[in-house]
Amino acid sequence: MVAAAVAADVGDPLPDWSAHELEGQVPDLDGKVVMIDIWASWCAPCKASFPAYGELQQEWADEGFVIVAISVDRKARDYTKFLVQNDPGFATVRDVNQSLVAILEPPAMPTSYIYGRDGRLRAMHEGYRGKSTLETVRADVLPLLKETQP
Repeated sequence: MVAAAVAADVGDPLPDWSAHELEGQVPDLDGKVVMIDIWASWCAPCKASFPAYGELQQEWADEGFVIVAISVDRKARDYTKFLVQNDPGFATVRDVNQSLVAILEPPAMPTSYIYGRDGRLRAMHEGYRGKSTLETVRADVLPLLKETQP
């Protein structure tokens, strides 16, 4: 009997990246506050979020914050073209077989998952609504940056 996939829930561990075929490099995430951002090249809110998330990555990088954006694009050329036109300023990978995204089950594009230094999911954000989303992300991430490594 095969268990059905269950969407990510607060308290879940970071996914095992090695179990999935990813195009691109995943940075070292050990002991970091991690935001996984699920996106697609055809998604207008995703495109709008990239400059703002790039600023967050730059602002908090020295404090141990890492963004990994996971593309659901089925075609490598769509993924690559988007990145050439929209340099994100953070790590991006393409989930070649959609297997990692299937574990997280994002309800919308984009959806972000914020993990604490302990590797556990602490918050999720569906969609991107500009300033209001950024304020919520800041409110979730700032306390996590103050936590010590496990």
